[in-house]
Amino acid sequence: MDEPAARRAELLTQVRAVLAPGETLREACWVGRVPGRRSAGEVFRAAFNPLRVAEGLAGDAVGVTASTGPEVEWYEAARNGVLGGPPGSLGVGLDEQLPEPSVVRVLALTHRRVLVLRRARPVGTRVPAAGGLRDRLSAAASQVRAAWQGPGPVDRDVPLEVAWQVGLESLVRLDALPGGMIGRLALLFVDGSWIVLGPPDSATALRMAASRAG
Repeated sequence: MDEPAARRAELLTQVRAVLAPGETLREACWVGRVPGRRSAGEVFRAAFNPLRVAEGLAGDAVGVTASTGPEVEWYEAARNGVLGGPPGSLGVGLDEQLPEPSVVRVLALTHRRVLVLRRARPVGTRVPAAGGLRDRLSAAASQVRAAWQGPGPVDRDVPLEVAWQVGLESLVRLDALPGGMIGRLALLFVDGSWIVLGPPDSATALRMAASRAG
């Protein structure tokens, strides 16, 4: 077994340790926040087709241009192009688990739930969020890849714990988005909210997306 495969096997074992009896793990990976640009002069269109949001995002990693379908309330702190939804929505709730690019979490899918897991103390070092969009994307990519390489010897002994969860039926779609500097996953929830997360690479994103279908 090569090193990446060994790390993945170790992570899956740690995730299984926190699951409920009889719960089947489909897939898990480290993810980080994908920063969105902020501009006072930019506004989003508040109407789009939720079932095509991933298609719209695929064309531009930091901007949504899809335009038809039911209205969605955009809250003022939404991160342009990588998060949409009002306060209290599922996408925003997941986003709150990743307050800045220096924070990484484990995203896991079972046959029952979508889970975000964390260690008792942070993995990796703090990465400043300052700088332009490219700098912030690079910082996020570096942090997720650092997590993918595995925690240090001490951190490996710290068990994972559930920080956020929702029933699998609440996840309408999970799509791997092409292109970009890092792997990207778009999650669309039943309440119309959505978020784009950064797994370590495109192959991981594709594997996570395939796990949604079971």
